[in-house]
Amino acid sequence: MIAITSASLLKEFTCIAERANDEKETFIIQRANHKDVVLMSLDAFNEIQKKLFLAGKK
Repeated sequence: MIAITSASLLKEFTCIAERANDEKETFIIQRANHKDVVLMSLDAFNEIQKKLFLAGKK
């Protein structure tokens, strides 16, 4: 996981989005109001959702 500022995200969105998809990186976007968010590929998100669903069925 890589932490970046929201300003960096805005400045370098395309590069960061490509890294999230191509290199499977997860980014924590640090915001001034301390309401941080996470950016990851849709594939990574879907994999987490699938694991949570399967874990709940046991």
